[in-house]
Amino acid sequence: MKRILTGILCTGMTLYAAQNSATFSKLFGGDEDDVAKAVVKTENGFLVAGKTKSFTKHRDFDAYLIKIDSKGKKIWSKVYGGEDDEEANDVVRFEDGYVFVGSTETYGNERMSFYMVRVDDAGKMLWQSAFYRDEDDEYYGTSLAARGKELVFAGYERHLQFFGEKLNPYVFKTDANGDRLWGGYYGGKEEDRAREIIKTDGGYLIVGDTESLGDNDPDMYMAKISESGKREWYTGFGGDDDDIAYAVTRTDNGYLLVGSTDSFGRNYKSVYAVRTDRNGKKIWSNIYGGTREDEAFGVTRSADGGFVIVGRSESFSRRKGFDLYLLKIDGKGKVLWERTYGGESDDAGYDIIALEDGYMIVGEQKTPRRRDSDVWILKVDLNGRL
Repeated sequence: MKRILTGILCTGMTLYAAQNSATFSKLFGGDEDDVAKAVVKTENGFLVAGKTKSFTKHRDFDAYLIKIDSKGKKIWSKVYGGEDDEEANDVVRFEDGYVFVGSTETYGNERMSFYMVRVDDAGKMLWQSAFYRDEDDEYYGTSLAARGKELVFAGYERHLQFFGEKLNPYVFKTDANGDRLWGGYYGGKEEDRAREIIKTDGGYLIVGDTESLGDNDPDMYMAKISESGKREWYTGFGGDDDDIAYAVTRTDNGYLLVGSTDSFGRNYKSVYAVRTDRNGKKIWSNIYGGTREDEAFGVTRSADGGFVIVGRSESFSRRKGFDLYLLKIDGKGKVLWERTYGGESDDAGYDIIALEDGYMIVGEQKTPRRRDSDVWILKVDLNGRL
C-alpha cells in the first residue's frame, strides 16, 4: 500500500483553511504555554479543555476552556484555578452544561488533588471540588464519564514512600453536585495508572498501564468495573518493555486500545493498538509508525467500522522533532491512510472526535521562536486532509 504523509507548515494550513471553510487549522493562546487535551461537541460547535499559562496572574498553569463554533471561531474562553497549578485533562457534556476533570495544587491537600469543575453553557462555574484521601499523597485526575445525573472520575494516586513511590488507579462516582457516592483503588501491588474511562453496558472500562501484571515494566492495562464500583475483570497486554494505553473506544463487540510500545518496535516507541472482545480477550494487536519515536494519545471510531488514531510522530516529521500524526485503520488493523501535520517545532494531537463530514482534533503546536505551546485545533475531512 502506498504511504501518504503530508507535512504542512502552520502558515500554509491557515491559508488553506481560509479557502475551505469545511476544514480549518486554528491556534489559540498567548505568550506562554497553552495546551488542549480534550474536546467535546456542543450544540453549535465544540468545547476544548486544557491548560494555560498565558492568561493567569501567577505564572502557573490554570485550567483552560475554549468554546468555538463549527468553523473554528472563538465564542468565549475562560480560565479556572488559583495561585498554583491547575489543569483540565478531560471534559464531557452534562445536563445543560459541562464538567471537566484535572488536577490542582491550589485546592485540596495543596500538593496535588483531583480537580472537578462544573460549568454552564456560557462557562460560568456552578461548582468546583478537589478530592484527595491523604494529605501527603498526590492525586491526578485524567478522565471522566457521565451517566444520567451521575459522574465517574478516574485517575491515580501517587503515594510517596521512604524508598520510592506507589501508583494506584483511583476511580470514584459523584452525584450532579459533586458529592462522592463511592470510590476505590483498582490496581495491584506495583505501579499502575488509569488514563481513560468510558461507559460500557452495565458499568465502566478503565485503561492505562500496569506493572503489577507484567515483568516490572508497564503493560497496557484494562479493567471492567460495575456501576456500583466492583471490579469484574482486568487484564494487560505488552512485552518485555514499556507498553501504555492512553485511550480506548468501543467496537461492535469489544474495545480498541491505543497508546505506545517499546516492546515491539524498532528500539523506539511505536504506536500500539490492541483490539479485544467485550471480556478483554485479545483479538489482534499491531504497531504503527517508523524508525523513530511515535505515540498515540486519542482514538475514535469511523462510520465505516474503522478507527482514526491521533498522536505524534518523529519518524515522519520533515525535520527534527515531532509532528501531529493521524492514521486510519480498518477493523482488522490494516492501515488505510496516514497523515502528518506540523510547524517548525514539536507538535502533537491529544484527542479526536468523529463528525459526519470529518474529524475534530485538539493538541498543541510549539512556537518556533519561544518554544512555548499554543492550543491547536484542527478540523479535517473524512480522508484526514485539511
